Amino acid sequence: MYRNSKVMLLAAGIAACFGAASAQALTVTLGNIHTGDEIENYFDGGTDSTGQSGPNIGIGFSSNAIAQLAGTSPSTGDGKFENNPSGQSEVLSFLFSNSTASYINDAAGFSALAFNYSFSNNSNGGTSEFAYLYSGLNGTGTLLDTLSLTPASSTTACKNAGDAYCTWVLASTAGTAFGTAESVRFGSTPTGTTTGTPVTITEFDGVTMTPAVPIPAALWLLISGLGSLFPLVRPRRA
Repeated sequence: MYRNSKVMLLAAGIAACFGAASAQALTVTLGNIHTGDEIENYFDGGTDSTGQSGPNIGIGFSSNAIAQLAGTSPSTGDGKFENNPSGQSEVLSFLFSNSTASYINDAAGFSALAFNYSFSNNSNGGTSEFAYLYSGLNGTGTLLDTLSLTPASSTTACKNAGDAYCTWVLASTAGTAFGTAESVRFGSTPTGTTTGTPVTITEFDGVTMTPAVPIPAALWLLISGLGSLFPLVRPRRA
């Protein structure tokens, strides 16, 4: 009975070590941002373009990232979206162009990314759009992975006149081990050096980023936990 108790304690300790080292996804929730405001450092210990402070979760945006509220009236909301999977009243909007960088930064690094996106009337205007994951901030460093953003195979009709973003598509890095990225850059080309048109607006909903867990730190935590449990399983002298 005593030996079984020690084994159970050892198992519990190992589970606690792994549990402490696990990472949880950070979801970008655009609450309390005034419609049309540039998000800027609202999620990175700073403010949006009107000075409102948000949660400090270490995520920053390029200057063309805008919070859009549902509706079609400029005074109350001009997001023009419906059916967004998260059910939030606000979504993220990027102005895509060949000469303007659109990105999300996470200086601490992330190991997985997922989001829903929508094109106006489910059409990207013939422009290929991508999400490029980079090892550095602001779309710099090594290109680690690429997500292709294409219109959905079938369109969900808008219920309200004036709305255009009603069909949503899930993009995810699930099942891909790209390592640790610090930024995701959205655009038609990886570097954004091509100038000119076309220009499209794409809306995003339910952006989640899973923080990267440094392997050495996780291993050290595990080793420390096992070391503290070693006296429990040491054989007794006769």
